[in-house]
Amino acid sequence: MGVRALLKRIEKTEKAFKAQSIFSPDCICFPEKEQPWFCSALEEPVADGVKCPLHGGRFKRQRFFVYVAGWRREKEPARRQRLSAQYRKAWEAGFPPKLWPAVPQEERADGQIFFRLKDGTKLLVGDCSR
Repeated sequence: MGVRALLKRIEKTEKAFKAQSIFSPDCICFPEKEQPWFCSALEEPVADGVKCPLHGGRFKRQRFFVYVAGWRREKEPARRQRLSAQYRKAWEAGFPPKLWPAVPQEERADGQIFFRLKDGTKLLVGDCSR
């Protein structure tokens, strides 16, 4: 077997293992035992919009949302720091620290709900007119 053929086989094998690995460097999925917890029902669709380049969906969607009090929302960033590095990497893929926490704003004229990010941009997250 030639050197080129061997290198090609090694490259294909590495690519296959990388795709199967749950926590490869390119994976931004949440760990199975550490599923995301959202402080707002509007955060889940934002996080679901970011797909893992290796696996697609990054977490199991919640069936319902439980209201979270303001004091608990304030303590959430500190709780996230105690979780695994993979969880933090997955969270920051959907919610970059430079832009979050965002402020939910409702635009009454259009009946749409936006997140206003720290840099001033608006991210559409819902429609109230339905």
